Amino acid sequence: MKTDWLPYVLVTILIVIWGSAFGLTTIALEGFSPVETSFGRTALAAVVVALIAIVSGQGIPNTLLEWRWLSLLGIIGLAAPITLLSWAQLSIPSSVASIFISSVPLFILLATRVILREPVSRRKWTGFAIGFTGLVWLAGPAAISQVGADGQAIAQLACILVAMGYASGGIIIKVMPSIPPFRATAGTMISGAVFLLPFGYSAFGTAFSAPIIPLLALIALGVLPSGIGQNIRYIVVKRKGPVFMSVVGFLLPVWAGFVGFFILDEPLTWHTVSAYAIILGGLLISRDRVKKPAV
Repeated sequence: MKTDWLPYVLVTILIVIWGSAFGLTTIALEGFSPVETSFGRTALAAVVVALIAIVSGQGIPNTLLEWRWLSLLGIIGLAAPITLLSWAQLSIPSSVASIFISSVPLFILLATRVILREPVSRRKWTGFAIGFTGLVWLAGPAAISQVGADGQAIAQLACILVAMGYASGGIIIKVMPSIPPFRATAGTMISGAVFLLPFGYSAFGTAFSAPIIPLLALIALGVLPSGIGQNIRYIVVKRKGPVFMSVVGFLLPVWAGFVGFFILDEPLTWHTVSAYAIILGGLLISRDRVKKPAV
């Protein structure tokens, strides 16, 4: 049977695009608040993708059924998680938050089995559990020791809700009616921007006084990770399912580490290398064996 390579190519592109989001967000936060950054990138993505959808002939959603599904996706799978994460990171280090966000693939496996009623192999469970262990190890002992710490319970609970929201987004995409990708992404971003408007509308005023570099970073966040990235995510989940898509969560830190080593001249420690080895080993184990056709 011929292999469909497009999802693999798209996932590779997505890892590069979403991998840039961490650095771009750090730069954007030098001129905007967390909620302003969330709203700004979502609103920019809504405008850009809506224009592409119109020019391409796909148009924006025009039925109540489409808006219901895309509003659900835009709020639960996009706007609410990024807002909660921004709020949580005001109270806890990003390394601690990353431990909870690393659980997204496990939530997706659970939802695939319970909600979609699709079988999940033991190899998949074992591999993903090993990959999650590698991500936790990558966060470091200092971050692990802060899990469950006093005074951080609410923020850490928010991070769990973030992980559940991201996982829910993949499930929603899988079960929703088929909608052309640019139209679907436009509707998702418009819904997310409307949801965030009451919290982040001050971004309009801040944009006129913000330094140019944070402003450019915010624009890049809107066009790349939020706009193009979410469009790719939709296509991949529709073609291969949320479990396939979830491997991005494992590979993002690995990509970020290689960029740091080869481009930013950051040191690559034994601790980091061992974590990468555990993550990649888990992904290799998680691959289900392909049954050979009978001769």
